[in-house]
Amino acid sequence: MDALRAVIVALSLLGVAIIYSDIVEDEANTFPNQESEPTPSTNINEEAELSGELLTGESGSFESPNYPTANHKLDYVWLIEVEPTKAIRLVLIDFDTETGFDYIIVHDGDNTEDPVLLVHSGNTVPPPTRSTRHKMLVRFVTNNKGTSRGFHANYFAVPPCFNAIQSSSGLIASPSFPFSYDSNMRCEWLITVGNSERVLLEFFDVNTEKDYDVIQIYDGDNDRAPFLQRISGDHRNEVVFQVSTSNVVLVSFTTDESISETGFAAKFTAGNHADLMQYFMEEYPDFLKDLEVDKETEGEKNVGQKIKTTISDAIMLYEGGVKSSNITYKE
Repeated sequence: MDALRAVIVALSLLGVAIIYSDIVEDEANTFPNQESEPTPSTNINEEAELSGELLTGESGSFESPNYPTANHKLDYVWLIEVEPTKAIRLVLIDFDTETGFDYIIVHDGDNTEDPVLLVHSGNTVPPPTRSTRHKMLVRFVTNNKGTSRGFHANYFAVPPCFNAIQSSSGLIASPSFPFSYDSNMRCEWLITVGNSERVLLEFFDVNTEKDYDVIQIYDGDNDRAPFLQRISGDHRNEVVFQVSTSNVVLVSFTTDESISETGFAAKFTAGNHADLMQYFMEEYPDFLKDLEVDKETEGEKNVGQKIKTTISDAIMLYEGGVKSSNITYKE
């Protein structure tokens, strides 16, 4: 498990096919409304001075006008454009505004009618935000009072968060794994294996904001296919399994605007998987190195065979053949 995790970490840091996906967010994510403080609106502030600038290139930085000095009656926009095959990752480094009155709005596109990725106000730095396309509009609106310093931000061109995979085995991981993933994100992995095969998914190191940042698995090529499993929360001390009933499976990962954890890594394998049975060691996850375990397979199928293994997180028996290299049958 440690070796596999190390491979995924290395690939992620090198930017190699650890397969990211699209974000789809149709509604604005707003902060809690407080009494006597108006909720930020995405409507143009007619009293403010409206101006802006275009940012291009693979990466760059920008800040509120006159940062770190306060600005009054301001409505300023930045249009970020990268090459058409990329998406945009926005990272706010410093953020200090008058709560409820001065705010930033991030749109997934080049105008204020496009979906809102982030609405934020106050003096906390929000998690990074990722677009689904090669354009992002950042808008900063202030009122006529206050002494807050504004914000400073960096942006980067990144691979789009979607990948269609046709392979008999491989690895997938949340963006930036094992570091924190971005907020307001929807990533998808469409995995296809041979026509007569099924897909075994093994999720490990799962750590997401419980109930808000969610992995969902569908038994088909879209999110209208039969639903298989929902995974959320801290599962770092266990391996979560799922077997498809067809040769295509869709894995989606959706996050909200608040807490970001480390995400997940997963391995997928093609095979004729039927009636998956799992046997976990009594000491799991603190098993002893080189411990050998013999266990009768007395499940519902009564296969009547013994399994011998060494230091395995889980022993998996499939109808139609053994899929793990450290499992052997004894006559």
